[in-house]
Amino acid sequence: MKVALHFLFLLLLNTVAWAHPRLSLIENDEIIRVSLDEKPVLEYLKKEKPVPAGMKKAYRRSGYLHPVFSPGGQEVSGDFPEDHPHQHGLFFAWTRAKFDDKQVDFWNLAKETGRVEFRRVEGKEIGEKHLSFSVKHAFVARKGHERRDVIHENWTVTVHETTGDHFLFDLSSEQECVAGKPLILPKYKYGGMAFRGNAQWLITKEGGKTVNFLTSEGKDRVKGNHSRPNWVAMTGKIDEQDTTIVVMGHSKNFRAPQPVRLHPEKPYFCFAPMVAGEFKIEPGKKYLSRYRYLVTSSKPDLKMIEKAWQDYASEAR
Repeated sequence: MKVALHFLFLLLLNTVAWAHPRLSLIENDEIIRVSLDEKPVLEYLKKEKPVPAGMKKAYRRSGYLHPVFSPGGQEVSGDFPEDHPHQHGLFFAWTRAKFDDKQVDFWNLAKETGRVEFRRVEGKEIGEKHLSFSVKHAFVARKGHERRDVIHENWTVTVHETTGDHFLFDLSSEQECVAGKPLILPKYKYGGMAFRGNAQWLITKEGGKTVNFLTSEGKDRVKGNHSRPNWVAMTGKIDEQDTTIVVMGHSKNFRAPQPVRLHPEKPYFCFAPMVAGEFKIEPGKKYLSRYRYLVTSSKPDLKMIEKAWQDYASEAR
């Protein structure tokens, strides 16, 4: 049920604000930020950020979530990491794709054969216990100065009202091929819905701080790679605070439970359905996928995680 009266609409210095009794959304030309009880939950990037000094401009990107915050205020996601500067917070990109008999890579931006771009905000909604926004992306194939939209994608990001000891939000992606020919996704080891963690979770030659992976099957980052769990947790200390993010793939996703890529050193993973074999996104047929994110300022609480997963898995599509 939508809440008709519990919102504000303000236009001041190109900023739009929406307010639920406990959830709020602020939008300007560059970002959309959602907060719970005035604590930031996440930001969405409408506009490409400048690259760090010395980095190729090809690594710029829009249309992703960063930062994703913990209830304690830590930035759980990372952006422009030196080791993999094409990874951006919470993002969706296909790797080693094929379109019109040509190779196109929307993930590895330095190849400059493809990229994902924000196009526009589609809408916002305030419900009794949630606040959501929808945006449109384009997967653009590139060859020299030629550009062609291959996939149009709609994201809906829904932030739920919680008790405050954890954040809970959903992301749904609806992709459609708009170029008249299918996008082919060959069998490969990674690609899809991905999350890059805070730089403090990176394993370094000096040891450094790091992150632990745990899957719904009880596997770690080594044994869990390319397994097919219902959820994956990343957990470790950020600014000396225990922090955990759990990502759940919906039970009705394509090839659910989808295979996952758990990197042996880097703080990132993705749900990668192409690990199980080639598939296509064809014109006129929508590719739908849904994910839920649970963020805490603590070590993994298996009881909380399992309840959140069961609630999510039981939802109608």
